[in-house]
Amino acid sequence: MSATAFPDALPAQHKLHWYVIERVLGQGGFGITYLARDTNLDQEVAIKEYLPVEVATRRPDATVGARTSEHDERYRWGLERFIREARTLARFDHPNIVRVLSVFELNGTAYMVMRFEEGETLAAALERKHALSEADLMRVLMPILDGLELVHNAGFIHRDIKPDNIHIRSDGSPVLLDFGSARYALGHSRTVTILVAPGYAPFEQYYSSGENQGPWTDIYSLGATCYRAIAGRAPLDAIARSKGILGSTQEILVPATAVGTARYSERFLKAVDHALTFAEKERPQSIAEWRKELSTGKAAPAPAKATAAPVAPPSRIATMVWGGVGAVIVLAGLAALPWLMPAKQPPVVQAEPVKPAQDAEALRRLSALEQKMSDEQKNLAEERKRLAEEREQAKVERKRLEQERARPAPVTKPRAEQPKPAAPEPVAPKVTETQVAVAAPPPATMQAPAAEPLASADRAIARGNYAEAAAALKPLAEKGNAQAMVKLGDLYLAGQGVERSDELALRMYRAASDRGNAEAHQRLGDLYTKGRGVPQNNFHAYAYYLAATQAGNTAAKADAERLQKTLQPVEIQQALKLADTIAHPKERK
Repeated sequence: MSATAFPDALPAQHKLHWYVIERVLGQGGFGITYLARDTNLDQEVAIKEYLPVEVATRRPDATVGARTSEHDERYRWGLERFIREARTLARFDHPNIVRVLSVFELNGTAYMVMRFEEGETLAAALERKHALSEADLMRVLMPILDGLELVHNAGFIHRDIKPDNIHIRSDGSPVLLDFGSARYALGHSRTVTILVAPGYAPFEQYYSSGENQGPWTDIYSLGATCYRAIAGRAPLDAIARSKGILGSTQEILVPATAVGTARYSERFLKAVDHALTFAEKERPQSIAEWRKELSTGKAAPAPAKATAAPVAPPSRIATMVWGGVGAVIVLAGLAALPWLMPAKQPPVVQAEPVKPAQDAEALRRLSALEQKMSDEQKNLAEERKRLAEEREQAKVERKRLEQERARPAPVTKPRAEQPKPAAPEPVAPKVTETQVAVAAPPPATMQAPAAEPLASADRAIARGNYAEAAAALKPLAEKGNAQAMVKLGDLYLAGQGVERSDELALRMYRAASDRGNAEAHQRLGDLYTKGRGVPQNNFHAYAYYLAATQAGNTAAKADAERLQKTLQPVEIQQALKLADTIAHPKERK
């Protein structure tokens, strides 16, 4: 486990009672999850440590505490609920809900002990396959619904369902993870701070008050997860959807029935679209209701007022939209706004009906925006191609220079020294030791001794003689040459000339990264993105891509921008700090 990869994590072999930390499995906005060994039962467990990065920090003595006295009340309040929720979730013994074994307080925080599950996340599976068939999706979805229904019946909602939190075991069965965002759905008047997952969180979840959230909130997230598996991308963020409604009075989310037509049944696609309905009261209100739609295709009867639900006036929707945005930015404190009250209101009479010209203008703006995004993506692809060509040219030029330096210098006979005429003393300038040092050519010992072995390794790779290249690179890597480490790591990753080993490649890249090598930063970002040698983790991949960009590797910038869309605002802030630490290894403590 790298201390720089998880700066807030407990170190390997740290003991928590009879549990011994082995490595970090992942870190999010609410805490850090470790793989640990239960020395009493001699088995592996997963332990989640309560460490909300927004309000808490790790101290030098391994304890956790609020960042400032102003954060103390929020930290303690969240800690109490973390413990209470762990005890409640421990009552659920369902094969498709993560099994909570124990919870205890230590180091000023709390630890939730859970059964460790082998396998991969649904996010990782979708990254490989891009999409899933309807049969595969139903094999994942239906068991999760059964387990989640138990949680809902106990008065809890998950509130953070997304592909990253659905784990696929080695036998193919799913299990729902990470209930760290769970809160009581009923009778909860206290404001709640939550980090939302863009694209997977419904609009009501952008508020700090939880009174409008319920089973329908989790159903939206499940529908969004299905949409990701159907379309190959997450649906539009709820805030973007609300802005679209404000601008044109039309829904801008392309429905699943359009995206998945001919590949999925109409029944299944309609159920997904119903789950993604923007207004919470128009979605399925319970797991049982949505399960029926998925299995029979028959939706529940619509409410009496649903026949001609009028569009709210722009002023009211604007209050709703910007109130939600404000709640996301400050992440606390806003109570439910008056328009959220369930009391009956008189029919809304608009002064002027929406004109077709306004709809056409909104669609024109949307089309222009899509065209702009397409042009930007095209420009980005061209820029990456240009950079790749420049890199190849630089490699060719570097090899040529190395070959020229490797050639023996021609032997020339020294010319007989001619007596120098004595210059008039008043005119002769005085030469200082500094000037002599600057003017003199560097001694042989100052020249890079690794240039020729590196060039030799490059030539061997070009010939396909990877064993020879590895033999040349290993001594250099052992002496701490970062370039040799990166090249040797590439050979380990591909299994060329050496045994194929993601772990050895990871070791080489990390050693080179610790020496500030930009290529090593990018390679580590690739490993975390693909989950090779390390658990798949977009947070750390993003941090390493940022570090590579800071160190001059412009090709990593596009990768960083792509991953930024998958992270929470708080995670992005933490990744920026981590990237700065990675990019400047000499400044680390």
